[in-house]
Amino acid sequence: MTQISKTAASYVSLVGAGCGHDLITLRGLAAVRDADLILYDNLIDEALLKERKPGCVCIYTGKRAGLHSMPQNEITALLIDKAQRGGHIVRLKGGDSFVFGRGGEEVLALQEAGIPYEVIPGITSSVAVPEELGIPVTHRKTARSFTVVTGHTMDGTGEDREALARLSGTLVFLMGLRAVEEISADLIRFGKDPETPAAILCGGFTRGQLRLDGTLSTISERLPEAFTPAIFVVGETAGMHLEKTFIRPLSGATVLVTGTEHFANKLTARLRSLGAEVDNDPCLAITPIPASVPSDFSSVNWLVFTSANGVDLFFRALREQHVDARALAHLHFAVIGTGTEKALEERGIFADFIPTEFTAQVLGRELPAHLKDTDQVWLLRASNGSPDLPEELERAGVSYRDIAIYDTTPLFSDSESSYPAPAADRSSTAETSNDAVRDMAETKADGSSIAIRTFLPLSAPDYACFSSGADVRAFFAQSTLPQSTIGVCIGPTTLKTFRENCSGPAIMAEKHTAEGICEAILKNYACKTQDRGL
Repeated sequence: MTQISKTAASYVSLVGAGCGHDLITLRGLAAVRDADLILYDNLIDEALLKERKPGCVCIYTGKRAGLHSMPQNEITALLIDKAQRGGHIVRLKGGDSFVFGRGGEEVLALQEAGIPYEVIPGITSSVAVPEELGIPVTHRKTARSFTVVTGHTMDGTGEDREALARLSGTLVFLMGLRAVEEISADLIRFGKDPETPAAILCGGFTRGQLRLDGTLSTISERLPEAFTPAIFVVGETAGMHLEKTFIRPLSGATVLVTGTEHFANKLTARLRSLGAEVDNDPCLAITPIPASVPSDFSSVNWLVFTSANGVDLFFRALREQHVDARALAHLHFAVIGTGTEKALEERGIFADFIPTEFTAQVLGRELPAHLKDTDQVWLLRASNGSPDLPEELERAGVSYRDIAIYDTTPLFSDSESSYPAPAADRSSTAETSNDAVRDMAETKADGSSIAIRTFLPLSAPDYACFSSGADVRAFFAQSTLPQSTIGVCIGPTTLKTFRENCSGPAIMAEKHTAEGICEAILKNYACKTQDRGL
């Protein structure tokens, strides 16, 4: 093998991404977060790519039946080329890299090129998808083994189906939707009982996942309902129904989360814990203005923070200026809500005042009652913060300084990155944005054509969340919402701005916090599902 001199930090990680954003291993997630460049395949939950560090470039290298594909030799050549340039390269593959993921071929190429690498296992769909849809691949006395087989090969050949028919365990065929009829017929021809339970599992771990049940003799009748990606399971366990009975309250709901990265991550974590499928898509960037953060607090009595971002940036600037925390000992602190209050408490300071409603207007209206006539107030917030706060303070005759310690600016995608992958590299999803599945024609090895359906991610979320007027303006400057999507606004100012930019339906959180947004969605979704009789 050709040896190439590499630094300790220059290597490739083949990472199995599992079957969803939360089914990757801790080690795999750590590699994604450390990567300098990510080459990712189809069927990767793109929420994982949002875990990348700033400056990490993502390149789509997916292969999918019926869609634009990058040949394996080109993927391998690209991997070698990028790895030879140095840095930490992550090859992110669905399921597990070594279970029909072509990972073995890529490792051999890395060995040949003398490039250091590691392989991080992933949760394979051959076990996880049947389990998600209620089928155990093994079960005591019923199936003491399982066999994973590819149902699709480029040359039309496959495993010895006569030998497979003699096995008593569970048979799991991956990538075999177009061959279900042929596989079933062969297994019966070679002695498998025609009444053996069989199931086609479509779109595992997506909102559109579907289980189609039958037997070897009848399962082909369900093919018109099926779509890719699909798994074909044959055996006694395929007749079992061990589906989960605990359903989270937002299961089936899709939510778009916007705002700053800090807010979006916080809200996303909570929504996912409630069972929602979330697209975490921050549209505001926070740019600190450290030079504007004061270091002398002798002339001020109150510091007012309107966001957790402001708290974080303020204390970061104090550390950089080597300002001792005891310089703040004589001060009182006011915050706009519980999120900002918590950020302050993490610095060992408990807020002296929180308004009864978490809006800038109510803060400005209620704070003066807690001030002395001689008190000086500093507002430490974004440069484009709500004008309601200073207007209310002026109306009350309060002496204040409005100090911009950070900017919020629209966040646009990095032009170097193919995340999310351009439509030309993925599929014509823009033309079928509201369809869960898409009909296509696929050519078989013998040259004949077969109708096939493929799952496409839905681009019309049930809800879109907005945390500020700036958030709304930044989002609609580069995007639109389908008329069916309900805007969820954190407060009245945000709702007003939403109405100015969108004619679609909207609701407002009763409590103007991230948790309030969750509660508003929970309440609305419960009404919708009840109306549908779910």
